[in-house]
Amino acid sequence: MQRTFYGWATPNSNRVTVMLEECGLDYAVRGVNIRKREQFAPEILALNPYGKVPILVEDSEDGSAPLVLFESGAILLHLAETQGCLLPREVRARAEVMAWLMVALTSLGPYTGQAHHWTELAPEKPEAARAHSLALVDRVYRLLDERLATTAFLGGETYSVADVSAFPWVARAGWAERRIADTPHLARWFAEVGARPAVQRGMAQPEGAVLA
Repeated sequence: MQRTFYGWATPNSNRVTVMLEECGLDYAVRGVNIRKREQFAPEILALNPYGKVPILVEDSEDGSAPLVLFESGAILLHLAETQGCLLPREVRARAEVMAWLMVALTSLGPYTGQAHHWTELAPEKPEAARAHSLALVDRVYRLLDERLATTAFLGGETYSVADVSAFPWVARAGWAERRIADTPHLARWFAEVGARPAVQRGMAQPEGAVLA
């Protein structure tokens, strides 16, 4: 099956490339430079009318229409379920992984993105908005650190899709004026996950892409 990944050097895109690497899948890479607003090109809008990346296209083997997926969480779950990759089958273990996957998808990522906006990107930076966004990030970092004081990985004792979802956002801790070293259990996890060859390969995609 031919797979094509569309994305750039963003945490949400890197979630997908890391997952593709962890699942041992071959894929083609199409860089979509969001700084040049290439996500609004007709070719990309035809795949995702929302004009966002990442996008994953899977060509069918029977000649039917390709499967077009967008939203990083949806892509992660699709790969986990169809490839039997990084998602436990046992009900309790699966539920625990899903809970922490949702923390990464609905709290860690959005809060860090908001903090990045109010501390760096916004032309005006009201102190109330800045302080509130940083407080939200502080709360989720404390939650992750407390969790990782009791388990090896976010979903439990086994590396999972929850870790894949969180890692690229923790890698951008500086966007929220955070130092990973200030949360020692999270720092231990970050070093261990970051040493995985598949994570290193996935974080390097698309080759030559830079967000700044």
